[in-house]
Amino acid sequence: MEKDSFQQLELEKSGPPKRTTPKRIIHFVDGDIMEEYSTEEEEEEDKEQKTNSTLDPSKLSWGPYLWYWAGRIASSSFSTCEFLGGRLAVFLGLDQPKYQYVLNEYYRTQNQESDKESKGNRSKAQPSKVPNEKCHLEAGGPEYGTR
Repeated sequence: MEKDSFQQLELEKSGPPKRTTPKRIIHFVDGDIMEEYSTEEEEEEDKEQKTNSTLDPSKLSWGPYLWYWAGRIASSSFSTCEFLGGRLAVFLGLDQPKYQYVLNEYYRTQNQESDKESKGNRSKAQPSKVPNEKCHLEAGGPEYGTR
């Protein structure tokens, strides 16, 4: 009886149980469902990220305000320079290897040499055998579709 009253007191102190919603619900092919709940640490990190991302510069004093805008200007300037530099490199052809023309010439001479060798061997080549067109395999036969 004492245990029952103790449990009732604990339930009254804790209040109604919190209803948590799962972070993710994963449905498997075989019909199983797995619910993934977030931990307290993840919830705290999410709250910190939300507060950091919603920084209101109008509420800052002069020092942090200037640092905030200097950081924003520097970040946007760097992103712009990186984008324009990439476009300029493509326009000027600086995104290709330095000695690509040497490699292209090498492959071209290799192809020409192999073509000359194959032309010399063509006169010695034997004619290919023509398959026997008179003997067809039946669609329902045992050899049809086997290797």
